Amino acid sequence: MFSIDMLGPPAPLSSRCRFLIMALIMFAAMIVLAVIGVIVYAILIGINFKNYPKFGLNSLSVSNLNISGSEISGIWDIEFLAKSPDFLYTKNYPQPTLTVYYKNQPLLEKFLPGIHIPKKTTISYRVNTLAMATSIQNKAVADAIANEWSQQKVVAFTVKLQAPSPHNANKLTLSVVCAGIKVGFSSNSTSSNSQGTLLQESSANNKNTHLQAFTRCSNN
Repeated sequence: MFSIDMLGPPAPLSSRCRFLIMALIMFAAMIVLAVIGVIVYAILIGINFKNYPKFGLNSLSVSNLNISGSEISGIWDIEFLAKSPDFLYTKNYPQPTLTVYYKNQPLLEKFLPGIHIPKKTTISYRVNTLAMATSIQNKAVADAIANEWSQQKVVAFTVKLQAPSPHNANKLTLSVVCAGIKVGFSSNSTSSNSQGTLLQESSANNKNTHLQAFTRCSNN
């Protein structure tokens, strides 16, 4: 005869086994979430790659401009706009340098306070009362500036804003060039009282002033 052993219900899992199973499930879930997080972050980094701030020249004025032979002096006030499309990081430029040229002749070079641009923000970066006092060795250049200033009452300058990499001084992390910036002087300007301001485009108004600021400069 055959005998059949009747199997009873399986023995319940011990509390230790239940704990181990839950721990494995939680660990696996954490691994999956971590992988998803890394993938999403990598995608965001790719989208945000080279989202560098864009700079524009919003205003410029020079007062007490005085040209005597090869000597030129004055006081500069300059305002930049900086717009950062970066949605992940704040941009910092700790040691920017401002240089003003007439053609290829440097007239002013100053180290400026650091620039701090929060993510997805447009800021105004203003530098005031920058004293200029320089001697121009090239007499033809000095005469050209004096002629434009005294006769035409309009002088075109180039403004550069640059900042080196904090890790490599020979590499620029910021290079903004605003060329052909026309500054107009009043017809009654004298060497002791000469005030020049940035000439706006004829179509300028309050709505597109900021837009024109960014079109004045190239960002490299």
